[in-house]
Amino acid sequence: MAHRHLRFLKIVTHSVECIDVARSAWVDWLGYRVVAEGELDAELCAAWDTPASAGRPWCLLQPASGAEVYIRFVENAIRNSFSPASYGWCATELLVTDPDRLLAQLADSPFTHIAGPMDLFAQPRAPRALQMLGPSGELIYFTRILPGGSRYGMKGATSPVDRPFIVPIGGPSMTALHAFYGGALGLRTMPSLPFINGIMARACGVDEQTPFGMSIVPIPGRRFLIELDELPPGLNRRYQPPGELPGGMAMVSFVVERIDAVPVAWRADPRPVAGALYADRRTGVTEGPAGEWLELIEGF
Repeated sequence: MAHRHLRFLKIVTHSVECIDVARSAWVDWLGYRVVAEGELDAELCAAWDTPASAGRPWCLLQPASGAEVYIRFVENAIRNSFSPASYGWCATELLVTDPDRLLAQLADSPFTHIAGPMDLFAQPRAPRALQMLGPSGELIYFTRILPGGSRYGMKGATSPVDRPFIVPIGGPSMTALHAFYGGALGLRTMPSLPFINGIMARACGVDEQTPFGMSIVPIPGRRFLIELDELPPGLNRRYQPPGELPGGMAMVSFVVERIDAVPVAWRADPRPVAGALYADRRTGVTEGPAGEWLELIEGF
């Protein structure tokens, strides 16, 4: 059996136009709290191969549940330009206790209602999801999982808005996505099945009933999933300003046991990074087949 390199989802990083706007929205309306903030140092930017990001403001947010899974905002040099109709990381999916109640609570907030709440499957105890846009253009799915309601054995939220637990990727080739996540990263990839995603269909300019190929990739431990979506051909990869992070949902960070054992190409040679979050652990960034950035952090 191939070694399953990804062990834990640690951080979802969004590149935003104004960090104050993003931070205030998540703290004031979603119950997240700031656990660290500052300016990006040259050491971390060297690990990412983003030299132009040095000195950019950043902040790290933790959900009210206390789960050690974080949202990180980094201020960039471009206006909010994220579109789900592009290849790369598509959305941040958070566990919540009650998406219907949350929608009412966010009525006068900086978050924009897109769709839902709705049950994702026609079955008892199905997950129920609400889709919204954050003030920086971040696409967020707020999902309730009832006890026994996850076919992958995952548990639900322990605070009204809890941690990220699913990160979807949109790419032009399911074959390439399976080869990377199932081959290079050694994860179990589920067969691709047709799935109706009206939000993505509208964004891609196709009929709302157009089925997309969707595959689920469980991460060991029954806490996190990666969702692979096969999008129409001809879309653009996420825009990346020279020497900076890509726009929008820029990067997802995972814990690995041994960084030298992961058979991927690195943007820069992995290196130890100081600070409370990294604690001198070796860190490197690789790019998946859809242009998505994965930060891999060695051992926790």
